[in-house]
Amino acid sequence: MTKQVRFIPAETCGLQLREPQEGQQENRTIEGRPIVFGVRSVNLTPWSSTRKVYEVLEPGCISRELLQKSDVVLNLNHSNMVPDVLGRYRNTDRDTLSLELRGDGIDCRCELPNTSNANDTLELIKRGDINGMSFAFEDDYEDTENGVSYERTNDVEDGKEVWLRHVKKITGLYDVSIVTNPAYEQTTVGMREASDAIDKAIEDQLKRECGDKNDKRDDDPDDDPDDHNDPDDKNDDKGETDEEREAREKAEREANGGETNAEKEAREAQEREANGGETNAEKEAREQRELEEQEQRFREQQAMRLRYQARRLNDEILSSLEY
Repeated sequence: MTKQVRFIPAETCGLQLREPQEGQQENRTIEGRPIVFGVRSVNLTPWSSTRKVYEVLEPGCISRELLQKSDVVLNLNHSNMVPDVLGRYRNTDRDTLSLELRGDGIDCRCELPNTSNANDTLELIKRGDINGMSFAFEDDYEDTENGVSYERTNDVEDGKEVWLRHVKKITGLYDVSIVTNPAYEQTTVGMREASDAIDKAIEDQLKRECGDKNDKRDDDPDDDPDDHNDPDDKNDDKGETDEEREAREKAEREANGGETNAEKEAREAQEREANGGETNAEKEAREQRELEEQEQRFREQQAMRLRYQARRLNDEILSSLEY
């Protein structure tokens, strides 16, 4: 899991158009808070049947040094297309996007350019049709002590365990974005990929914790492997006969398309090493999902432009009738 996207709802990000200053007929400056510290996110694993995971960006996860060396674009729906770029921060005197690191998050401010997409966006923000933001970042998820950690709470929601994903260190900021469809942001295939990665990280943590417990048992002089009444031995492997092993491997091959679980794990390990952390199937699925996301964003942007053009044409017709 590398680049990630998090949606900030309207009630939190506060996306709005600044009031015109005295003597101004119109103000084209928008402001909001696309990054918020210390607040639970929406559920990051809506596809999981066993747990809900909420993310908390810890204060201090973004250093001033990181912000100063970042190149951050303000765009529409995280699109990299030139017409969708609204501003840019590079910590220079020519920045068109302002980012201010505060104790509870990062505030942004941008005077929108005089482009077709920016004008459409400005009008839709005025009307309240667009009010959500999101940001793309990278965290140090491999560092479980200083980067990202997972905490199982005592809460249960809808019959599922509640976990917290604590982000203690963000290593890269890519863009902040104005989003036209916040609900879609949380159901994209990209979010599904991130959800699966989070579930896997938690499973890995649980396995490590289980391994630590087993190590402690190995060091316990009172642990008698022949004592079948020892509660610590209730989860011990009992071994397999040749017939049981053959039956298990047969079932695994039927389920895995001809491979045992061990063979599948070995193949996937080789593929991840060759593909930078992904199996061939995961790589193909990700590329297909990214293509679908790009097509969905394009359709949404086209629909937004058509709605705005229709309203503008209607206003012109009504104006001409008044005369």
